[in-house]
Amino acid sequence: MTATDPAGTAGRAPEPESATDAESAADAVSATATATGTDAEFYFFSGSPDALARRLFALPRDVVRRRLWALLLQGPHGAHIQTQERETPDTPTGRVRSWEGADLGPLPARLVALLPTASYQELRAALLDHGSYTDLGTVPCPPSPRGAFGHPLKAHAAETVVRAYVLAL
Repeated sequence: MTATDPAGTAGRAPEPESATDAESAADAVSATATATGTDAEFYFFSGSPDALARRLFALPRDVVRRRLWALLLQGPHGAHIQTQERETPDTPTGRVRSWEGADLGPLPARLVALLPTASYQELRAALLDHGSYTDLGTVPCPPSPRGAFGHPLKAHAAETVVRAYVLAL
């Protein structure tokens, strides 16, 4: 597993943001792993909704072109997960599922722990077994992270600090 921490923030608690820093500051950690033949990517960001939007929208387009991607959001007032899964890697449409609750609980840590060795099916099962998802139907896959993550992020626009996790399989 390879971990990247361009800001040097891994393993540290985020420092409190001042009002002027809130829109520009976000901690970021990303990891990539080859898990039993599965190329998985996991990203983590923490900061204001505006800072998160900039970071999420700057992710490589490949993230949302994967067979399955998931956006996990946690704010002080609730959590949200949105996934999109293609039937096959080349399918232009994907099934969208959504989950909402009070807290993501140990799910992000569980996904990270599984990355080095888990198969696609094991990672998918860990994600989708988290709770009762709402099936939002099959829709065209977004061409960019902005198209994929913009709408779910709007639900946390009033929060001061939000954590965002992205899993791409």
